[in-house]
Parts: sequence; C-alpha cells; structure tokens
Amino acid sequence: DRFPLLYFAHDYGLEYFAAFPGCSSESEPSANAMAELTSKVTELSIPVVFYIEFSTQKIAQAISEQTGCETALFHSCHNVSLEDIDKGATYISLMRNNLELLKKALN
Repeated sequence: DRFPLLYFAHDYGLEYFAAFPGCSSESEPSANAMAELTSKVTELSIPVVFYIEFSTQKIAQAISEQTGCETALFHSCHNVSLEDIDKGATYISLMRNNLELLKKALN
C-alpha cells in the first residue's frame, strides 16, 4: 500500500517491501510490483502483510490470497477514525498494538 512509514522502517533497521515508493499518488500498483511482492512474501515466508488505516486493503488482500499470509493494520497515526476515538484509542494504544503486530511478524 502507500508507505508513510519509510522513516520508521529506516530508524529501526527494518527491511520492507512496498507497492508504492513513499506516499505515491498512484492508485494501483503495476503488475510487476505485485508479482515482486508476492514472490518476496513466498520466498521469505513472510507471515503478515501490513496495510495502513483508511486503505482499501486490496493489495494486502490480493497478496494474502496468493500466499496464505495474514493481513493486519499497521497504524501510522496520521488518521484516526471516529470509531477508534470512540473506543478510546490513543497514540500510545495504537503504537502498542503496532508493537504487538511487529513482534508477531518478526518472530
């Protein structure tokens, strides 16, 4: 999906693969990008493909269907839904959830 977490990944030394470079304005990834992502997930046995809040999740779902990996929301905290706010979401709670997802993905 879009990748607003470039600095996060760099700061923590995380290897990443994204459908678009940074926060691209493109609406669909190329067929080559999708093939490369699917291949990487399979080759590296990646257990989780992340999408960001307010994403259509189409890219993550397509890769999941092809590879059997799970999908999960990695919250960038750039946008918080009214539903999340009503449930009491805070920056700290969203980041703690991200941490738990990262533990699962990197384990």
